[in-house]
Amino acid sequence: MKKTGVSEKLRYRTHSLQLTAYSLQLMTFLSLILTFPSVSHAAQVRAFVDRTHVTLGESLQLTVAISGEGGEVDVSRIRDFRTVSRGTSSNISIVNGQVSRKTNYNYALSPLKEGRLKVPPLRVVCDGRAYQTQEIAVTASKRAQGEADDRSIFVEARVSKPDPYVGEQIIYTFKFYNRVQIANARFQKPDFSGFTAEEIGETKTYKTVVSGRRYNVAEINYVLIPLNAGEKAIKPAILECDRVYRQQNRRRSIFDSFFENDPFLRGGRLEPRAFRTDPLTVKVNPLPPYDGDGTFSGLVGTFDIQAKMEADTLKVGDSATLSVIIRGTGNLMDMAEPEIRLPEDAFKAYKDDPDESIRLDMKGYNGRKIFRTALVPLKAGEYSTAAIQLSYFDVSKGRYETRSTRPFLLKVNPSKAEEFEMVSAPSGELTSLKKKVEFTGKDILPMKEELDALQSQKAFSLIGFILLLLGPALLCATVKAAFLLTEKSDDPAILMAERAEKALKDACSIGDAKAEFLSCLYKALVSAIYARAGIKGESLTYAEAKKILCANGCSKKTATQAATLLEKIESAQYGGLGMDKEVREELLAETKQLVGDIGL
Repeated sequence: MKKTGVSEKLRYRTHSLQLTAYSLQLMTFLSLILTFPSVSHAAQVRAFVDRTHVTLGESLQLTVAISGEGGEVDVSRIRDFRTVSRGTSSNISIVNGQVSRKTNYNYALSPLKEGRLKVPPLRVVCDGRAYQTQEIAVTASKRAQGEADDRSIFVEARVSKPDPYVGEQIIYTFKFYNRVQIANARFQKPDFSGFTAEEIGETKTYKTVVSGRRYNVAEINYVLIPLNAGEKAIKPAILECDRVYRQQNRRRSIFDSFFENDPFLRGGRLEPRAFRTDPLTVKVNPLPPYDGDGTFSGLVGTFDIQAKMEADTLKVGDSATLSVIIRGTGNLMDMAEPEIRLPEDAFKAYKDDPDESIRLDMKGYNGRKIFRTALVPLKAGEYSTAAIQLSYFDVSKGRYETRSTRPFLLKVNPSKAEEFEMVSAPSGELTSLKKKVEFTGKDILPMKEELDALQSQKAFSLIGFILLLLGPALLCATVKAAFLLTEKSDDPAILMAERAEKALKDACSIGDAKAEFLSCLYKALVSAIYARAGIKGESLTYAEAKKILCANGCSKKTATQAATLLEKIESAQYGGLGMDKEVREELLAETKQLVGDIGL
């Protein structure tokens, strides 16, 4: 037992000495690193690739090695390759007490074309000094035919129609096929110069069979609309990814199932790959000359038009909404409002914002667009609206087509005119009430003739005397003023001015009632214009308002502002403009200002 204890102690001491020796070596190594970092030389920079021959779809590795503390590498000058950073690595070595560091910057280069390519000299900045690497030549070639037949990853692109018309929508489809495991896929869409382009939905994924082999497919679609005629080139689309390779001579661990999707933790390696589609050429045909009766809408596709009238019997001043509905497939979002022809001087039209319901799918843009117009009749009578036409280019038939709505018959009844209370002065001459003074009798009281009959009276003050003299005049003036204030004038200018003033007061006191508020503003402005002209009236068109003001001494600027404000008020009333507190205050303030400028 004693020998065993001694042996244990010896082994323990030996192990302790070994640990101490290792510790001393580690401390010595660390001290050297900390002691000699200042020992440095001019940095050495060089660039190299792992191979100088590469096939399209593969990638090579570029390494920029810097001896020293590292630096900044500018790879923006590389034009023949798609460049992707693959991180950095560094190592430290000590030789004869000298510490040297080396940093490698790694990049994956994927050739963008075949032929003799080059990696140009790269600028590297280290410790404030600029260095430059040497140029590297690389040869890129197409994949051999045997390899192409055995490919496990490839891409393709196509368009639904290679010869569309200007404005006709076509579908561009990109597909990525693979039957091996990949990681870090990155797609770069082509430059659709000469087209408007919009991606359709999200990427589709499915499985398919090509040449007897089963592939996973990722599909991306775009709708393209050519902007002008001519031959358009669609450049290649590029997809970059890392192909995952598993290590062959490696025993499978029970932990591999937990890291099935991680090639590093599973012991695999990644090989950067890049794939390019073939360039496409699209020949865009111009639209033939248009020789129809109406106006060409600019639509290209297949469309239809309908119209609905809210009511066919109205009163003067009422409003009814005319809705024009256009449905179809094509460049519907570019549709302008169709022309609505109404009897002149019989209606006012207030256009609302279009209501769009357009979706994007594999057919392209399709859906509907609704144009609404509020019609306000100005005169009583029976009227007929002309049919609304839609002329478009039908791509399925290769010619222009015209669709029309039915005409509408409208009956407009007169409205009850507003009556004004008129007050006039009494006619005829006033007869005099003055009568001749006559003596009717004698005083029956006796006369006092004695001196004591006279009594002294208190003296009357000067102010009292003046007030006594002015009293009758003041009384007459007060009565006259009261009469003038209560008297209603029959002057149209005064009547319309009073009406405008009252309408403004009513507008200030109205709460959230939008229609009443706008009606008061309209009445105030129209009454002020008529007051300026000295005539009576109820409604005005914009042109009439401007003409009246200019003819009665207002400046052209004020007349234009009044006509514009009148249009704004009517548009808010019939066109569906939202009326929040800020809009109400702005309209009220503008109306007050213009009523004052007109001359009230």
